[in-house]
Amino acid sequence: MRKKRTWIILGAAALIVIVGVVLAGGAQRGAAQSAAANVQLGRVLQATLSLTVESSGSVSPEAAVTLAFGVSGTVARVNVQPGDRVRAGEVLAELDTSDLELQIAQQEQAYLMQQAAYSLTVTPDAEAIAVAEAQLASATAAYEAARQKYAANSTDQVLISCNNVDDARRTYDDAVTAYNIYLTNWRVQVNGTADISPQKAQLDRAKAAYDKAVIDCNLAKSSVNDSGVLSALAQLEQARSNLNSLKHPSEATLEKAQIQLAQARLSLEQARRQLDKARIVAPFDGLITVVNIVAGGPSGVANPIGLADTRRYHVDVLVDETEIGQVQIGQLTEVTFDALPDVKATGKVTRIDPAGTINQGVVYYRVRTELDPTEAAVLIDMTANVRIILETHTDVLAVPGGAVRMDAQGAYYVNVVDENGETRRVEVTPGFTDGELTEVSGDLQRGQPVYISEPPARQQTGLGLLGIRVGR
Repeated sequence: MRKKRTWIILGAAALIVIVGVVLAGGAQRGAAQSAAANVQLGRVLQATLSLTVESSGSVSPEAAVTLAFGVSGTVARVNVQPGDRVRAGEVLAELDTSDLELQIAQQEQAYLMQQAAYSLTVTPDAEAIAVAEAQLASATAAYEAARQKYAANSTDQVLISCNNVDDARRTYDDAVTAYNIYLTNWRVQVNGTADISPQKAQLDRAKAAYDKAVIDCNLAKSSVNDSGVLSALAQLEQARSNLNSLKHPSEATLEKAQIQLAQARLSLEQARRQLDKARIVAPFDGLITVVNIVAGGPSGVANPIGLADTRRYHVDVLVDETEIGQVQIGQLTEVTFDALPDVKATGKVTRIDPAGTINQGVVYYRVRTELDPTEAAVLIDMTANVRIILETHTDVLAVPGGAVRMDAQGAYYVNVVDENGETRRVEVTPGFTDGELTEVSGDLQRGQPVYISEPPARQQTGLGLLGIRVGR
């Protein structure tokens, strides 16, 4: 019985040892699996790294205009609808222009008449000159006849009326002499009878007769009628002026004719422009976006026709003042669209507004990106996400940013997994980073696994043992 008990005890001890070994092995495998679960690996990549500023906006065409009639009226024809592509100069809509066309015809006639008048001013008609010369000859003859008649009549009347002046003057002189002689008598001087003497009376009568003769002579001279001569002279001067104006128009006459012709031309041009304003014409090649008018309706509606130049698109975005200093004209951009998730367009910065916009206390600056031509179905007003590429490093070795470490001495390194699955420290020099990947230089090869997390303990680094899968 003692031997049997001993074997039982030994069997139990052996079982305990075996169970302990199994449990210990299970614990070690659990620890290894736990360590493997916490390990993060990446790879050494050959990549292009970019530093960007991101913002969003809406797609806008190169140009967008609202087209309207320049005059009021009734719409006669609408030649387009939204979605039509048109060429520059194409008539998109027209008003009823019957009244405007009548005005143009009237102005054309007025212009032709004024043009003829100007031509006759510069180069007179031969027939008109002949008529003016005949009128001058007739006026000259009439003036000579009137002048001769006036000369004959005036001489006879004046001679008759003025002959008595000399006789009256002699009589008056004799009376003055007789009166003066009478005054020399001393008796007359003493008696004071000179004023009542016959000599004095004779003197007064002679003086009155002489004054009357002078008046009659002057009246005869002033009463001679020369109106016929003056009238004939005026007609002669007018005829001479007419002929001279025809042959040699003055600068003032030429200038007046030019002004009248120019005014007629301007009136015609204004009538034609009014007709042009009765049509809506495409100013450039583009896409019809809006049509709010109909044939038979009024012209004065809001936004009659919209036209957009879709040969090029741009996106305006707002950039925070803390980032705008890095943005420059000419920088390349990448653009994605919410409505087109598989499309990525390219472009470049073409404008940076110098003045900012304040939104909720933050200052933003408007930046324009012009898109490169694309075959994608980009439409106006689509939401666009813009990445402005500030700096780019092309075709460099890079690792995830968390893989780069620094030791106590300030040296940078990464932990790589070699071909045997062992961890190996590699000294590196870090460079440019885009926030996710960091450019590095050192003893690295593209595709090598690198630890992003801390590598496991050395006895656990065998990849076959741990079963770690390496990501890209």
